[in-house]
Amino acid sequence: MLEYLGMDTNDKEVRTTEQLYALRKQAGRLHRKGLPVMQIVAMTGLSWPGVRAALARHEAGGMAALKPAIRGKKPGTGRSLTREQEQAICRIICDKRPEQLKREFALWNRAAVGN
Repeated sequence: MLEYLGMDTNDKEVRTTEQLYALRKQAGRLHRKGLPVMQIVAMTGLSWPGVRAALARHEAGGMAALKPAIRGKKPGTGRSLTREQEQAICRIICDKRPEQLKREFALWNRAAVGN
C-alpha cells in the first residue's frame, strides 16, 4: 500500500504534508472498508494514535478535516531585529568589506555579522 504512495514502510523520516494527507485519506478509506485499526497501522505506516486521530477527524469533518495544518512559525515571528535594522545590516554587508569598517575579519561570516 505504501509503495503505491511512493513511501517505504520502514522510513522514519519526516513526511511532507501531502504525504501525510494521502496516508490519512487512505486510513479513512480502509476504515470505511471495515479493516481494524491495527491493520490500518500496519498498512499505512502511521502510528496507532495517528490513525485514531485521523479517523476521529474524518468522522467529525470528512476528508477535508484530514488535511494537515501548516507547520512551523509564522513568517516574521521570533525576530531579534526590526525590519529596518535588518535592511541596514544588509546594506552594510553589500556595500562594505569588514576591513573598511575596521573589523578583524577578512570576509563577512556569522561571527563578523554578529559582532
